This record gives sequence, C-alpha cells and structure tokens, in this order.
Amino acid sequence: MKSMKQICWVIFILMLSSCETPTLQNVLDADQIVAKNNTKIAIKTGVSGTLLKIEGDCMPTRGISTCKEYPVSRTLYVYEYTTFLNVVGYGPLYYTVNSKLIGLCTADTEGFFQIALLPGKYSIFIKENDGLYANGLDGQGGINPVTVKTDSVSSIKLMLSYAVY
Repeated sequence: MKSMKQICWVIFILMLSSCETPTLQNVLDADQIVAKNNTKIAIKTGVSGTLLKIEGDCMPTRGISTCKEYPVSRTLYVYEYTTFLNVVGYGPLYYTVNSKLIGLCTADTEGFFQIALLPGKYSIFIKENDGLYANGLDGQGGINPVTVKTDSVSSIKLMLSYAVY
C-alpha cells in the first residue's frame, strides 16, 4: 500500500512539472496582464496584444470549474488577409497557409506581442505543434482577421483554446 501512495505522488509531481503550468497569479490576473501589456506598446502602426491559453472545463453548469486562462509564449505568423480558400486543414488547426507571409513576432512570457505593419487587413496564426492555430472568423470566410489603420495600433487578445465549453 505504501508503494501505491509513492506512485501516486510521483504521478502528481510529474503532472505539476509540465513546461506550461500556469501560476496561480497568472490564472487570477489575466485581465490585469492584458492591461499591463497594453502599456508596453512601442510601435506607431501595426498590431499588439496578449496571447492567452485557456484550458480545462469552462462549463458554468457543471459545478466545480477547472477553467484556467493564462499568458503563453508562441510565435505568431501574420499573413495577408486569408480565407478558407487559402488554407489546408480545418480550423482551428491549419497545416498550410497559401497566402503571402507578411511577418513574424513572438509573444513573451506575459503573452505580449507587437508587430509593425502597414495599414491593411491581415490574418494572424499562432504556431502550435505542427500547425498554425487560428480560431477567429469574420463571417466572410476570413480567418483571425485584424485591420490596421494609418497611424494606429490595433490591440487584440488572441486565445489558444483547449477548453471544454
């Protein structure tokens, strides 16, 4: 019986040692992190924002929620405005984007990212494992669209969702 308890503790410790375990502070302060990230903007025209990962059971009717939302670091790919006609794969994970790649940026450990862009319409994808993740749509087939206006920074919140709703 003693060895079974030891095995359970080892499994528990291994689960906690994941390379992306959110801290309690990050989970509780996601809105504050977004607000803090908005103060870091150093570009005049382009896109900035916060990348958050959401996971767990986020159903409000199931009693105890295991829903967690916290910042993560990932590489972001900015393409010219992209629709379902320009991708291989089915959302939210795409394997090929056949639109022109405009630029890359990386979200820091607080999820903050920014990229200087010319005015125009773009699509943003998150590098995730062997694909490009994008879960936003615009109703015209556009994937994760963002519009940049002259002398303006579009602030957005990107969600990498592994949650159950």
